[in-house]
Amino acid sequence: MAPPHTAAHQGTREQSGHPGRAPSGRRVAVVGGGVSGLSAALRLETLGHEVELLEAADTLGGRFGVARLGDRPVMTGGKNIGRRYSAFRWFTKELGFDRYESFGYNASRLKDGRVLTLDSERRGRTLGNIRRMGSTRDVARLAAMAARITFDDTNRFLGSRHFSGVSARHDHAPLSSFFGPELTSMLIRPMVIRNNGAEPDEVYPGTFGTNLAMLLDHYDQLTDGVEPVLDAFAKRIPVRLGARVESVETTAGAVTGLRVSEDGGPARLVPYDGVVVATPAHAAAGILRSTLPALALRLADVRYFPSTVVLVEYDRPMFGEDVRALAMDDGPCSNAGSYGMHDRHIVRYTYSGREGRLTDLSERAVDRLTADTEERLRTHLGAPHAERVNVLVKHWDAAYSGYLPHHPQFLAEARRHLAGVAGLELAGDYVLGVAIENCARSGRAAARRLATHLEGAAARPGGAASDARDPA
Repeated sequence: MAPPHTAAHQGTREQSGHPGRAPSGRRVAVVGGGVSGLSAALRLETLGHEVELLEAADTLGGRFGVARLGDRPVMTGGKNIGRRYSAFRWFTKELGFDRYESFGYNASRLKDGRVLTLDSERRGRTLGNIRRMGSTRDVARLAAMAARITFDDTNRFLGSRHFSGVSARHDHAPLSSFFGPELTSMLIRPMVIRNNGAEPDEVYPGTFGTNLAMLLDHYDQLTDGVEPVLDAFAKRIPVRLGARVESVETTAGAVTGLRVSEDGGPARLVPYDGVVVATPAHAAAGILRSTLPALALRLADVRYFPSTVVLVEYDRPMFGEDVRALAMDDGPCSNAGSYGMHDRHIVRYTYSGREGRLTDLSERAVDRLTADTEERLRTHLGAPHAERVNVLVKHWDAAYSGYLPHHPQFLAEARRHLAGVAGLELAGDYVLGVAIENCARSGRAAARRLATHLEGAAARPGGAASDARDPA
């Protein structure tokens, strides 16, 4: 479901170019207007290439979920930016936006009627609460994995050396079998539901590093939101909205263009010297079906899960300063949290996980679900009886990637297939992970590989882990 059309995100047919970089004369396309595609397009532009971005929806941003709550611009999707998100922060700074405000990491669980809060600004209390969430063995196992991520940054990404080993040893069974039931219920389940929209029995140990890494960071939010960033992007790089790419066209094993249908019209061939397909895996499968059928079949295997977000503005704060989010497992709402550090009167209710895969999105059904969750917040946190001022509902049929068992093997297989088509690269949430930084890095890495090809240099060796190591 696409957000409302935003005219400012249409872009321009003129390209400003990047100061100090001579134009290459090469015309390239990036398919997909989410974080991966935006990052790929901007990086290619800074390297001197003539870039167009093609997006099937009628606005940029993908699962940022740009929309309006009353008169206020909001994001219904991801908006928390980690302090270690160097690739995404490069993207916003390059477009003139580097003002962030602290949000931290604040999430709570209930155990035996007690609220246990994980807060990035209170590390000691957080570690104590994690110890209460599971057995000594499980907590030690979790700590060992966290140490791997802390001392080797590449372990935050899919395909890293350490978690490839975990995958080889343990992906014969889902993540629900890796830790004990107490830690799985109290901590692991909220993490994978929040990041993958999946239950612990629907994801695998070899991809868990991407989830755990998010617990180890401190988070900020763009002071003015992401909408000004998207506006600046569209003024700098040509954007085609409502452009549905049907296939990649090749001649003698090299990309020659894309077959594109604009605004529902007949498809026509648009010539390009190179292409980055930066879409979710299921969309990439459709685009590559005629060019790389075996790869398309594998891409179609990658699992995605739905999510519904209900944003509600109230006439007073619903959360206090110490507890700003509550993970729940006693109904379809998996998480309720304040929109911002100082926007505690706006609550984001997330419906995901097995019970939260909603089929009835009528106003009456959403009102009932919201009322039920409000009552839980009153019971557990003492939230007030506040009046709703504005309500916004956003649903994604495929909100989150849940990856695959033995995902590193899948990534290696994908690279082997891609080697047969010169000038074609992939980026997206299934390449390095669903987090904003992972998507930004996958886009930049794809741009770098395509630029290397276009410059006639030898292809850079290495896989997803080496791509993650150097976001430039």
